[in-house]
Amino acid sequence: GIKMDPEIVRTYTGSDRPAKRGEIWDQASIVIATPQVIRNDVDSGLIHLETVGLLIIDEAHHAKGNHATAQVAERYKSQAAAPWLVAATASPGSTQKSIEQLRDRLDVKRIYVAKREDDLLKPYAVDMNIATIRVMLDETTLALLEPLEADQFQETDALKRQGFLAPTEHLTAGLIEEAAQRASIAISRRDPRGYDAARRISDIRRMHMLLDLLKTQGLRSARSYLQRADEQLRDGERSTSRFLKKQVVHNFRQAVQTLQECHPKAGIVRQLVEEHLRKNPNERILIFSEYRDTVEHLVEDLNQIPGAIVDRFIGQSKRGKKEGMTQKQQLKQLERFRNGEMNVLVATSVGEEGLDVPSASMVLFYEPVPSAIRAIQRRGRTAREQSGSVHVLVANDTRDVYVLHASRNREKRMHNVLARMRLEIPVGSYEVRKEGNLLEFEIVDDDSTRPALEFLKDERLRLKSIEKETKVDASEKNAETSSNDSPKTPALHTRSRSQKSLFDFGEDAVDPWSPILDGRDINRQ
Repeated sequence: GIKMDPEIVRTYTGSDRPAKRGEIWDQASIVIATPQVIRNDVDSGLIHLETVGLLIIDEAHHAKGNHATAQVAERYKSQAAAPWLVAATASPGSTQKSIEQLRDRLDVKRIYVAKREDDLLKPYAVDMNIATIRVMLDETTLALLEPLEADQFQETDALKRQGFLAPTEHLTAGLIEEAAQRASIAISRRDPRGYDAARRISDIRRMHMLLDLLKTQGLRSARSYLQRADEQLRDGERSTSRFLKKQVVHNFRQAVQTLQECHPKAGIVRQLVEEHLRKNPNERILIFSEYRDTVEHLVEDLNQIPGAIVDRFIGQSKRGKKEGMTQKQQLKQLERFRNGEMNVLVATSVGEEGLDVPSASMVLFYEPVPSAIRAIQRRGRTAREQSGSVHVLVANDTRDVYVLHASRNREKRMHNVLARMRLEIPVGSYEVRKEGNLLEFEIVDDDSTRPALEFLKDERLRLKSIEKETKVDASEKNAETSSNDSPKTPALHTRSRSQKSLFDFGEDAVDPWSPILDGRDINRQ
């Protein structure tokens, strides 16, 4: 490691008094701090960034909007005598636009993509085994789903025939939101069909959630969802009352009242935890779920395993009548997990990053997450100092499958975009400190000699002009070829996915009418 006096490396946090922070800033050579406290102290005049020679930003993907990380970078650029910034992240974004926004906000000149095989990382790389576990829904769950799905099909079919809902097989939250916007437009036009559509959409939204919970989380989470709806009913929520009074929902509640959990995911989690703790009794396990209800149920189940000490880790916000965890409780829970008082932590998304969650030898995803950033951050909770494993549970023929594919595609796209952007090195990056020795070279061409940077700029301009001329020649040639061809057939204009076809209105159709659209593109989630 690097040999240095420990006294010159200091932490700088809001827990220290302002006067104390001023002393730390003056005495330390290396300051490790949160961006919020640096931003606040710079703005108050307590400290100045003029003498900071290097700013290293970890978790740099947060440097967007009004986040303190981005604001610290801006203040550093404007105050430092010779700013030099290094930003690190495992997940910069899944699209070129989002990565470019991050690059521009931090004024990054060069992108370096580090791989496990690189000499820089090889000494620290450890094995990470990632396994996707596919599960088939049990017969009990399938039997419970059948009447609920039949009711949803009936409601969505009515909305499709009326033109409120796009005619697609797979229903998503985005499509439901689009339908709600169309119903709202119809109501604003005083069309009575909009009111009926709005009522149906409200029920479909709740049914969609209930079905997702039953398919991907289990019977208990679905039951808890309906219990919270009951609480809303007591608070006078009319739309909730209508949904709970539906015969199919009433029958479902009666059927599951005394049933035990039958979803296969719960049993697989228990099996994996038992096996891991039997082989590695001194190691930690971290389990992620999107839903607090599932977290509570897993804690209850896993505490029955001999040798397992299990607790939850959730956010601070309130859900219905259930309180979240305060920051003090969160930190205490993490400390228990770190020092071994607890060996299994079941967390919601709040445990993905931001807080110093200790590493675990096994990480379990109760369901996949659609975001590439979140998936990478979750996986990063294992295989830090020693090998680890990641298990992702996927229920077949459910939302899990779509989410898994979306996450993989976004992560793959992220790597492709980074590989492309890495090659596009701006000329200005060579003028920045520590960016190479190009400024020391000269190019000798015939009898003339000129600086390497000047030559590079001229060459880029020359090659761009050649590329432009080639494109113009190609387009002229295509136009010439087209003019010599036989007359073109008129271009066919395909209709929007959300627009109904004339074939959707048969002779037996009741009151056919045009879909209610507002003429604007509605962005599908």
